[in-house]
Amino acid sequence: MKKLTAFLLAVALVPMAAFSPAASAATAIKVKYNQKSIVFPDQKPILQNNRTLVPIRPIAESLGFDVDWNEETRTVLIKKGDDQVRLVVSQKIARKNGETVKLDVPAQIVNQRTMVPVRFIAEALEYEVNWDQQAQAVLIADQATDAKVDDPKEQPQEQKPEAPKAPIETDEVIVDSESITAKSANLMGLGVYSITGKTDPDSELTVTLDDKDFDVKVESDGSFKFELMDKIIVDYYKMTATKDGEEQIVEGVFTKRN
Repeated sequence: MKKLTAFLLAVALVPMAAFSPAASAATAIKVKYNQKSIVFPDQKPILQNNRTLVPIRPIAESLGFDVDWNEETRTVLIKKGDDQVRLVVSQKIARKNGETVKLDVPAQIVNQRTMVPVRFIAEALEYEVNWDQQAQAVLIADQATDAKVDDPKEQPQEQKPEAPKAPIETDEVIVDSESITAKSANLMGLGVYSITGKTDPDSELTVTLDDKDFDVKVESDGSFKFELMDKIIVDYYKMTATKDGEEQIVEGVFTKRN
């Protein structure tokens, strides 16, 4: 009788999520590149809101990309040869070589890992991605021409969205140029820069100094603050704001700090 009581108590303490179909399905999802399994050392692929999310770093590195993480701006930079892809956590927009790529769900942090929708692999990194229902596996292959992803929970008739067009300059005001304050100083041979202002909360913001791009975090109220100390010594800055495929460029001159 005591053994039976102890067994029932142990079962009662097990989280109900452990028995849910979604939890078991998420645990079983595998990812293969050219039929070779990709190893995830900690965070595994998951299902969320009927979308498959995968950790971007182990997959990108398996595909030959270099991956950098900027904690301050919560930005992932993926590089391979001349290709560069930037995406910001919580935003549904990525940028590949200056062009906008839309994500069906935003990138997010799960257990300290950046997770992206599996479609991102096909649409931004340009690989063929398919879903093997029987093996419960995401299959990634080279030479994607008509990449199509069959997500585990998506309807069979769902079609791959059209490839996004390159951003175009617009007369729409995305950045409030009158709110911008840009200051600079020279500290022992290093340039110290600060740019603050307001923009559309849903926009993606990049500052360019001396042909180098820096992603800027935009707060929920649209405010932003860019700070940098670097060997770059410049008097001018360029700011690029992107929203819904449209692009606004603001250029200005730094005010010297006393």
